[in-house]
Amino acid sequence: MRFGTLLATMVLATMAACPTLAADTAAPYTVLITGANRGIGYELARQYAELGWTVIATARKPRESADLQKLAKTWDNVRVEKLDVTSDRSVRSLAARYKGVPIDVLINNAGILGDITAQKYGTYDFDVYDEVADVNFKGPLRMVEAFMDNVATSRQKKIMNMSSAVGSIEMTFGGQVFYRSSKAALNMAMRTLSKEVKRDPDPNRKALIFGMINPGIVDTGFAKNVPVPMITARESAEKCIAVIESYTPDKSGTFLDYNKGAKLPW
Repeated sequence: MRFGTLLATMVLATMAACPTLAADTAAPYTVLITGANRGIGYELARQYAELGWTVIATARKPRESADLQKLAKTWDNVRVEKLDVTSDRSVRSLAARYKGVPIDVLINNAGILGDITAQKYGTYDFDVYDEVADVNFKGPLRMVEAFMDNVATSRQKKIMNMSSAVGSIEMTFGGQVFYRSSKAALNMAMRTLSKEVKRDPDPNRKALIFGMINPGIVDTGFAKNVPVPMITARESAEKCIAVIESYTPDKSGTFLDYNKGAKLPW
């Protein structure tokens, strides 16, 4: 289903003027995706657009993504926004643009692996570690802080995070210490938030649902040197959307796999 430009504009304008529209089941759901310019992020944006959702697709340099620009021209319900999750100013600026607009699902997808040689045992480059940490778990925390109320006033109230099975302490093995620990930190941060919001006096915040999803090892170039079987970004995104849909309040704070939502060990 495609939405006309006029309809999409009217929906966003009305939502901005009246946050209570979140209760209107006739309105399309809205998803905000970070790192939507390539890989899983792009596929999430494309598939949500095809499902009829209003998609806010963000990227650090969206003009340099031909695929994302084409997606926005193909689907009238896709809005492309510039966003750097490592910048407080950039995150606050985007949040101000969407103040009062309910966002049903916030997907913290932006992430980096970091230079592998810089995180080898005995030769750590801690400047690279700072970069990995800033994107992989500080970025999602910035997004949650800035967009929490947008999500809280929506119908679905979901804050979803693209984690990784390598963030599991129980399943870990050698290598990629910066990346692994950044995903473990992301999991801890979001699980902690899932507990903290339960004490919030605001019933909408209290109802927020937090999720951490392992998207699988995806053939996007991100893990091109990993000698294991990979899945396509299309398959990963499709299965991640199904897992996101399966998140209910009782599952908030859990760490799930893209494959049928199996629970992963911490």
